[in-house]
Amino acid sequence: MSGVGMDYQSEYYKAITYIRAKIDQMLTLIGTLPLRPEELDDRTLIDLDPIGIVSDAFGQILSHLHDTNQKLDVARQEIRAIFDSMDAAVVVVNHDGSIDDCNRQAREWLFGDLDAQMLIGRPLAELCPCDREIQQQVMSGRGRGQTIEVDGRHLQIIVSDITDAHQNSIKKVVICFDVTQQKKTEASLGLYGKVFESTAEGIAITDSRMRFLQVNEAYCRITGYSDGELLGRTPRMLKSGHHDAAFYADISKTLEVRGHWRGEILDRTRDGRVIPLLQTISVVRDTQGAVSHYITIVTDISSIKETQSRLDFLAHHDPLTELPNRLLFTARLEHAIDWAVRNQAHFGLLFIDLDRFKTINDSLGHQLGDRLLVQVARRLRGLVRKSDTIARLGGDEFVVLVEGIHNAGEAELLAEKLVHAMRQPFFLEETELHIGCSIGITLYPEDGEDPVTLLKNADAAMYRVKDFGRDGFCKFSQDLAEAVDERLALETALRQALRENQLQVHYQPVIDLAQGRMVAVEALARWRHAERGEIAPCSFIRLAEETKLILPLGGWMARTAIGQFRLWRERGMELDYVSINTSGIELFDPGFVDGLFEALDEHGLEGRHLQIELTENVLMQDYEACRRVLLRLRQQGVRIAIDDFGTGYSSLAYLKQLPIDMLKIDRSFIKDVPGDPGDCAIVETIIAMAHRLGLATVAEGVETEEQEDYLLAIGCERLQGYRYARPLDPVSLERLHADSVRQAAPDSASSAVRVPGGR
Repeated sequence: MSGVGMDYQSEYYKAITYIRAKIDQMLTLIGTLPLRPEELDDRTLIDLDPIGIVSDAFGQILSHLHDTNQKLDVARQEIRAIFDSMDAAVVVVNHDGSIDDCNRQAREWLFGDLDAQMLIGRPLAELCPCDREIQQQVMSGRGRGQTIEVDGRHLQIIVSDITDAHQNSIKKVVICFDVTQQKKTEASLGLYGKVFESTAEGIAITDSRMRFLQVNEAYCRITGYSDGELLGRTPRMLKSGHHDAAFYADISKTLEVRGHWRGEILDRTRDGRVIPLLQTISVVRDTQGAVSHYITIVTDISSIKETQSRLDFLAHHDPLTELPNRLLFTARLEHAIDWAVRNQAHFGLLFIDLDRFKTINDSLGHQLGDRLLVQVARRLRGLVRKSDTIARLGGDEFVVLVEGIHNAGEAELLAEKLVHAMRQPFFLEETELHIGCSIGITLYPEDGEDPVTLLKNADAAMYRVKDFGRDGFCKFSQDLAEAVDERLALETALRQALRENQLQVHYQPVIDLAQGRMVAVEALARWRHAERGEIAPCSFIRLAEETKLILPLGGWMARTAIGQFRLWRERGMELDYVSINTSGIELFDPGFVDGLFEALDEHGLEGRHLQIELTENVLMQDYEACRRVLLRLRQQGVRIAIDDFGTGYSSLAYLKQLPIDMLKIDRSFIKDVPGDPGDCAIVETIIAMAHRLGLATVAEGVETEEQEDYLLAIGCERLQGYRYARPLDPVSLERLHADSVRQAAPDSASSAVRVPGGR
């Protein structure tokens, strides 16, 4: 208590002293009044009211203090508002490391939005993830530029002391600036720098006068100049001379209007080479809108140009012979027509088809065939003028565009020269090969005024040569035009017939001599046109193969024949199989085998109920592919026969290597037996060879009893021909089968064939 009393007395005396001092001040003030000392009597002093004066003085002092406090409060509020609105985290730290105060950004960035009251007095190190070094800097008051990362935010720390009037440190203030964007910018700049130096594109930065300021390594590599040779100079040093002033003026105008230019340019490198560049120039403007820099990016497109050139060449040239292909030839033909129209000129077209090439290609292989085509192209190229165009249309077809001629005679002279040249032997791997060519000729404008007509008519003239024995030439004429029109009309009619199911399937019996009965049938297409009448199969089948209509036609034939065979079996007809003819186009079609299997499954038949007939030439078109298809058919039990055996060109080795069941001897060998010794020798040889190989034989075109007896005597198992029946519609064939069954003798081993029409 005494301590408290002493304090009170002390404060009292301080107040008295203060009041006395004020009174002294008042008296001093009074002393300044114009009064003489003798006038300072009690009354005067009372009238002067010194206590009132002191009271007023105290009032003034308190009022001043109140105003000052209000201003201090406003200042504190303003400072707090500024403190909390700073775009930096500010933490005031006591000497013991505890938090004295912090602003809003500090609470958000560093302390997870904790309330300020929960932070005051707590250790900074406990709440902020700073490493030991930074904590030491905070406590020492020496820290500037260190960076910490808090929740993905990069903060740069500045630490300083708060000092009193005597420069003694009383607190620490920690200020954290968000430098996240700066870090990203620095990273981007670093990345841009790496890109600038490592990119494959050349980059150059020039000033407003197009003087080089900076270039990357790629730009130096592309141009061949070092940066020292480029800096300070302009791109004019790279001019190739391949562009005129208008080209560069257009670049300048485009940059002025659009702010960028992109295009191809030819520049000259340090070693004098002219290279194509894909160049982009962009304008950089300052804050006032004035051009400050240009950025140029260049890509060396030499390899691209070379590739494009090669692709363009391949697109317009035959890759094997390097002659113009159909696309380029058609373009040149159209150009020739335009020129001829303007100048009332003539030109000729020679359509060339090689003779016997397919046989050589099939028998000796495609590689040798390709080499032969290369030699043919070389020989043809050497016989025409440089102004003429010789092209390969595909396969063994070539065409020559002969400009600047005046009549057919000039074209025929060239054709004769070409025919003679093709007659000369070709030598490949010490093999002497002989081919020939058939040439069809058309003239513009007599034989056509457009590319399609000229080529079509030349093709028709070429086929006329083929029809008359090949190895020659023929000028297109009006009668050929009629033939072409007829062919087109027939093709149109065939397409319509397929759409409208106008075709029919007839069946010709196959007779087994040992059993004396019909054991199989061959399915044959027949077409009776409403206006044309009966159309020969050789006409429309060949047309179907040439136009690829054989695919839908063959598919329809197979499905129809298989379905009819099932019906006959259900009606008790004892037939072993139905045979269908198959072209090379069908055999190599990807859906051919699956189509046959689906048809067999649909009708509940097995593979052994179907036989396909192929010619020797089909077998040799692509031996390996053919073998794969036939093996797949054989795995399902489908029978395989060689039709027209002996008339094609092939190697007998395939008889042993391919899964073949039967040889069908061509009618050309049968028609003169037994009277022709030569034909007899051929037929007997074929049958003997077939027996040795375990193959069955069928003789086609049997018409007489003498032929039947002869074939039976030499061991031919089966016969087919008009002696037994022409191809019949399903109803007629079913009736024929029924009649043959009724007429069959009990002795089935009789040599007589019990079929109506036989003996």
